[in-house]
Amino acid sequence: MAIAIFIDAIWGDPKQIYNKIPHPIIWIGNLIDYLDKKLNHPQDTAPQQKRNGFLTLGLTVALPCLIGYFIQKSLFKIFPKPIAYLLSGIIGSIFIARRSLYEHVQDVSNALEHPDINIARHAVSQIVGRNTSQLDHSGIVRAAIESLAENFSDGVTAPIFWGCIGGLPGIIIYKAINTADSMIGHKTTKYQYFGYAAAKTDDYVNYPASRLSALWIILTASKKPINDIKQVIKEAKKHNSPNAGWPEAAMATCLSIYLAGPRQYKDIVLNTAWIGNGRKELNRNDIQNALKIFLSACNIHYNLILFNLFFIPK
Repeated sequence: MAIAIFIDAIWGDPKQIYNKIPHPIIWIGNLIDYLDKKLNHPQDTAPQQKRNGFLTLGLTVALPCLIGYFIQKSLFKIFPKPIAYLLSGIIGSIFIARRSLYEHVQDVSNALEHPDINIARHAVSQIVGRNTSQLDHSGIVRAAIESLAENFSDGVTAPIFWGCIGGLPGIIIYKAINTADSMIGHKTTKYQYFGYAAAKTDDYVNYPASRLSALWIILTASKKPINDIKQVIKEAKKHNSPNAGWPEAAMATCLSIYLAGPRQYKDIVLNTAWIGNGRKELNRNDIQNALKIFLSACNIHYNLILFNLFFIPK
């Protein structure tokens, strides 16, 4: 994982490769889509849909996990250990989004310098699921910072956490669950029961990373960490998600701003609670400050892994 983090930081997602070879997450998504079409039947009863949802999640996790296990075992059988670690790190880096997340949020910041606000609206639409067509300057900044905070947990902390525990199989299992949740874990008529397993399992596997992400942010940017941790615990409970509120509350607290609040998804307006305690009028500098916090918080991962690697007796 130390190698994977380093490679992702300097290389990121090689678009020239993924233009020719689909990203492994695309393969997992194709598997989920196939199982969705084969097993999700609207005429089934709720218990049948739930059972099929558990079966879908099981297959979605098992098949990629077996491939990851086979690859990892093969690497260490075929190559000397240093080469096997390097190749494992290269593969593991595919599933970490530190560099790509930074670049996408920086694109939003850059777009805000343009006099046409629609350019910034389009840039932020690439990283959020909400309707961005009516967002003002503060709304664009808020959406970008929320995405940065939430994806710090989902795209950086969680993959590293599960990769440290389970190697390539661990990181692939996490990404399979996370992808399933994003595709079928919705509270809609179609997925209310079929997506139950994916949504609940995703909540459980993200539980540690969301709290750790909030802690890393606080340790990085807080002047009064004990008080701010108490504030984060209080504010995180306001979020609809049991996990996303933690890194968002930590970022809002450290930047002294409000995040969340009412937002529009397609034709639906959700009157969600405000999270934080500070300014509602935000500007481009807030994105830059959030990015600095993000990079520093990411470095905590790396330093902890290096400390474990070199200083803790095995």
